[in-house]
Amino acid sequence: MFATTGGRVRRSASRRRVQTVGRAPHRYRGPAPIVIIVALIALIVACWVFGRGCGTSQRAQENDKLKTYTLDTNKLVEESANTANTFSNLANGVGSIPKNDADRQLTEMVNECKSISQGGRQVKVPTKGESLQPLMQFGFNQRTKGVTEYQKGIMALIGGAAAERSAATQIIQAGLRDLVVSDETLASFKADLETKLRAAKADTPVADPGRFVASLDSASTASINSYVASIASKVPAAAAATPAANPSQAMAAYFKSKGTDASSMTYEVVSASASDPDWKIDSASESGGEKTYFLLHLVNGVWTIIDSGTSITAEQLKAASAPSDLKPVG
Repeated sequence: MFATTGGRVRRSASRRRVQTVGRAPHRYRGPAPIVIIVALIALIVACWVFGRGCGTSQRAQENDKLKTYTLDTNKLVEESANTANTFSNLANGVGSIPKNDADRQLTEMVNECKSISQGGRQVKVPTKGESLQPLMQFGFNQRTKGVTEYQKGIMALIGGAAAERSAATQIIQAGLRDLVVSDETLASFKADLETKLRAAKADTPVADPGRFVASLDSASTASINSYVASIASKVPAAAAATPAANPSQAMAAYFKSKGTDASSMTYEVVSASASDPDWKIDSASESGGEKTYFLLHLVNGVWTIIDSGTSITAEQLKAASAPSDLKPVG
């Protein structure tokens, strides 16, 4: 009834393959994923190298700024060291120098110290120098203050009355102590700056600030007393009181010892002790000028200036053991 081929029935319809609709997904082949990974690694390495290079460059710039700062401050420190050397020479021989010359030289030193201190404030400070700058500036400021105080004290000592020596000694000691502080401060500045330069692998030398005062002991009370005594021995007028047959002669001699022309001075009695007529307070002034008051004491027939100033205070009267009926003036 049905036609056959070799006795086998064909079943081609059941064996047909099922085809998908549309394009089949593309399969990536070859080295593409490896290239991407390598590219990412290269990018990371490049960023690391670049970042490290930037950091190294920044450190190099900061180190260069520190070197420049060192060179700028070296100029000021060397100037200060020269002033210190001049001061030491003067201080060691001040008793043998005329008062006016000593005053002039000290005034020049004060001006030099002020100029150096001002220069310090104008220095451009790098990041690595921010902790150093206050040390240097404080040291310069103390040198200005110390020389100013020393000048005031030494001028009061040279040619002054005997009673002025104690006050002059205290002022000189205060000045020398400030100078000791300045010496130690600038020595610390030098050491700290050298440490930072070594850390930066820089061989820039740091200037030596010198010393105004030889050592810490030089500003001790015992050393200052000895120093003042040595000056007084070389300048008798500084160690001795100013004697005279009358108060006006004593005051005129006082002004002469200070290098002041007293020819136009007018002298007046301010007050005299009723309980002890050997004590009195007089004044001296030029026409229209400020008065200078003198505490005077008659000793062995001569009038001696015990203290003087633009005023005579209760403390000065007490220190001189003056009669209680003498009252402060000025």
